[in-house]
Amino acid sequence: MRVTGNTIYEHDEHGAVFVIDVHHVFKEYDLETGSGELHSRVVRYTPDWDDYGPMPGSIRLTSIDDFREQLGDEVRTFEPLEPQAETDE
Repeated sequence: MRVTGNTIYEHDEHGAVFVIDVHHVFKEYDLETGSGELHSRVVRYTPDWDDYGPMPGSIRLTSIDDFREQLGDEVRTFEPLEPQAETDE
């Protein structure tokens, strides 16, 4: 299963989780050629979020392989609310 960022999934351990993004970690990377030796892929996710995004201090990081072992179905794409500033008009 392909894991994509900005998506909510079911997770065996945490229930619903918000996958923020997936990162590639390189052993070496050449900026001139734009390529490198891939070391691993990691997932940034949180089991605690609201309609604006992840709650402070709740973001977790784990390897994509470990994360997939407990991953269930995709629930929906996360669509954050835009903050509404109050004005004194």
